[in-house]
Amino acid sequence: MSASEAAAESSSRARQDADAEPEPPQRRWVALVSTAVILLDGDERARAMPLGTNVELDLHDPPQPSYLVLHPRIVALDPCYFAHQPSAYILAADRSGRLLFRVNNPGSNDPAEDEVMYLCDTHARRATTLLPAPYPFLRIEPRPRRSVGLIADPDPRRRGHYLVAQLYPRESVLHGDKLLCYSTATLQWFLKPLLTSSSVRMRNPCAETGVLAHAGRLYWLALAYGVFVCDPFAATSHLRFVPLPRDCEILEELSHRVYVAQHRRVAPSEGLLRYVEVRGLSYEVHVPPDVVNPSVWMWTLVDSEAAEPWRFEYEAPFAEVWAHESYAAAGLRHGEVPHVALVDPDDHGVVYFLQGSKLFGLDVRARRVVSCEDCSVRDDREIMLRNSRPILDAWELSPPSPPRSPRTEPSSPSPPEELDAVGKMERERCYIVSLYLLLTSEQHYHGALAVNLVSFTPNTEVTGAPTNWGAPPLSMHAMLRKDSHCVRALLLKLHNCGFQ
Repeated sequence: MSASEAAAESSSRARQDADAEPEPPQRRWVALVSTAVILLDGDERARAMPLGTNVELDLHDPPQPSYLVLHPRIVALDPCYFAHQPSAYILAADRSGRLLFRVNNPGSNDPAEDEVMYLCDTHARRATTLLPAPYPFLRIEPRPRRSVGLIADPDPRRRGHYLVAQLYPRESVLHGDKLLCYSTATLQWFLKPLLTSSSVRMRNPCAETGVLAHAGRLYWLALAYGVFVCDPFAATSHLRFVPLPRDCEILEELSHRVYVAQHRRVAPSEGLLRYVEVRGLSYEVHVPPDVVNPSVWMWTLVDSEAAEPWRFEYEAPFAEVWAHESYAAAGLRHGEVPHVALVDPDDHGVVYFLQGSKLFGLDVRARRVVSCEDCSVRDDREIMLRNSRPILDAWELSPPSPPRSPRTEPSSPSPPEELDAVGKMERERCYIVSLYLLLTSEQHYHGALAVNLVSFTPNTEVTGAPTNWGAPPLSMHAMLRKDSHCVRALLLKLHNCGFQ
């Protein structure tokens, strides 16, 4: 090839590269609405979902809201069984693409179906139910309306597995503080005792406002007075208390927890936990802003074990924010204090607020509105009272994990491929046992029957299951006639987990 031909070919390639559309940048995060969208059977999006999937994401660049979208088969939209419209609410989100959500079926004929928790892999676009916890005799069971955390397992042999954890303080159960945990690696529920000092007490365990995972720890947020933190994977887990910054604690009993959630937030940003508070307002009654001169403040958690764990970052009076030309240009109302929505995960100087139908980002130190979009999300009082996760929160995204290669896996007695095979086998065995117990029991799939569904591992017997796996005393047809809804609910669980 001559020099002129080579130059022409190089120029042609350069023109093709210039004409090619650049790939859109990977979204770093989205403003994820906690209320999921449930599609109807006739919805085109439901019909378009590939076989074997039951969820999808409707993602947009912030400040536009993003949504989790559920196929109708998850909630079993059937007027014969559900007199009221089901609802779904996200409980926890992990940046790996895992979501924990609950489905509430208020008109269900089966108490076990009233509230069901699902773990969702958004990359695979599939959600599966969590097995029942085997501790009803201790009055300890998952309560989706309480603060439930989701955290990645740090063990390299369990890469891609997660722990669901719910805190039970000593006021709510016997024998001290405990974590009720579920591991996706073992498909087991288990209780983990916590070491605490006598002074570490939650004031109102049923009214605390959220939990988040950060730097390998879980943080339970009591926005009126402090944060409770522990490492759930430690051999001996300690539950520690971190008070809020000085003068931020609310000493009196609060009758309006919603006011606290609307004007305070703890959230990660730039790798550190930040605490945002709108000061100068009453948390008991509404006070006009011209009476109290409200302002927004931020602190950073620098050392949870130090005497002064928080570092002050900045403050800005709302009077100065309202006076900035960008505020009126965005169509925002002067004199109305907005509600704290979230903190930009990439810039702790930008806080997002909700005001009416607007979600806007504010560069607090510059007093300038940097973005604003119409938003149909409302921080509805009833929704906030029924759920601990904020109605809207930042969700950091990451691309799907690359395929595993034997050369890149750490050496261990149990390689991840073997663990995956065991997990799949145990999941299948668990549901087969559940079906057998259902068909051989006079009880429904809840209550005492759940005691039989204890966690089990290879080469161990299942507590409550007979050693001779004989035929059920009732034929399948007789059982279907006797308790069709119970069987239908279990078959729905099997279907959601991929068993056709």
